[in-house]
Amino acid sequence: MGRTARATAANDNPARRMTVEAGRILWPVIDQGIASLGGFLLTIALARTLAPSEYGVFALFAGIQMLLYTAIASLLFYPMVVLSNVSGPERGAQLMRASLVMLVVLCVPAVLCLGLIGLLMGRTDAILPVATYFVVWQIQETFRRCLFAELRFAAAVPGEIISYLGQILVLFWLYRHDGITLSSALYAMAATSGLAAILQAVQSGVVRPGALDLQGTVGSFFALGRWSLAGNLAAALRQQAVFWFLAILSGESFPGLLLAAINIVNILNPLIIGLSNVIPQVTARAHLRGKIAALRAARPFALAGLLTAVAFLAVIAAVPERVLGVIYGSDSVYADLATPVRLLTVGAVISYVADMTCSYFHGVSAVRQAMIANLTGMAASVVTAAPLIVGFGLNGACAGLCIANAARVAVSLLLLHRLVGDEVDAVERGAAEPGVEAVT
Repeated sequence: MGRTARATAANDNPARRMTVEAGRILWPVIDQGIASLGGFLLTIALARTLAPSEYGVFALFAGIQMLLYTAIASLLFYPMVVLSNVSGPERGAQLMRASLVMLVVLCVPAVLCLGLIGLLMGRTDAILPVATYFVVWQIQETFRRCLFAELRFAAAVPGEIISYLGQILVLFWLYRHDGITLSSALYAMAATSGLAAILQAVQSGVVRPGALDLQGTVGSFFALGRWSLAGNLAAALRQQAVFWFLAILSGESFPGLLLAAINIVNILNPLIIGLSNVIPQVTARAHLRGKIAALRAARPFALAGLLTAVAFLAVIAAVPERVLGVIYGSDSVYADLATPVRLLTVGAVISYVADMTCSYFHGVSAVRQAMIANLTGMAASVVTAAPLIVGFGLNGACAGLCIANAARVAVSLLLLHRLVGDEVDAVERGAAEPGVEAVT
């Protein structure tokens, strides 16, 4: 049964429709939960085994990789998923095949950038493992997004288990035998991502021969992804700027302290990223009936996640000492981060609202609005982070992130009100004109 036939059957049966909607929320959260759990356990394992200065280097490299991933996701993954959802099966397959070719091109400057950063940091020994992991990770992510484009979130789960939980098993084996180093950890991550990429390539069927409209695809991807690129880079830089300010003003071990505190709040990432994967697709389809219909389609997802996020973060904020002691050990250098964790929980709740609003913007092709909101957050971070770090150290860095998130929320909600208000005004004007029927 095809996608359209399944959707029609679900619409004819309320119970079936509820089951389908539950699955649309559940499987993306499960998928992202596995990825986030693996990432969380990885960062905890490295925090427990690497020296603080070495863990700080890992934090800085991880930030640069995330910036590069953000650029590729904006120009490649986001347009592929959105355009595939509003295209026929044949065109969707063309978009996915073209994405693989475009990935190869985009990885070249990304690897050069990683090499340059390694040289500037004086860590030439880390360049090859960092670049290897990054390229393999992007290959796997491409096949993963191809499955997402067809709403096959459940099919992506086995690959996530191999990649993100498999790396923990490899690290445990390394710890028991030769010990864990930054390079060995990165090679382990590359190996498990490579195995997952093979599985997800077979599942997606993208590697099969077929038509390839590369020129047309590049143009359509860039037209849709350019605003997303600017906005998502600004969103990533909002946090990464703080890491670099800490390294410059306080020393290379402080980015590791910030990452250790952020790890606690990031336990909520499966929910946030899972919803961020679903909402653009839900709103893209509902957008055919208008922006108000798209907002109504996205609202239940966002509200359900908000209740979960607030409850979870309230528990962490109430007993951060216990949470830190359990995760890092009571005698760890990271156990005394209660105040930073409390500040970050406040910032996470604020950020959730902006994340869901920006996800809606992406789904209705209002990516410029998301860019403006994220640029505002980045500007607030750059302006406030350095003075706060000088005055209050790590706590100041966390306070700066809260301020940046608050600025981002204020602007995103204002833009949302204007965007939906424009359509309301248009509908009201249409209803007031003789012979014009308002669309609801």
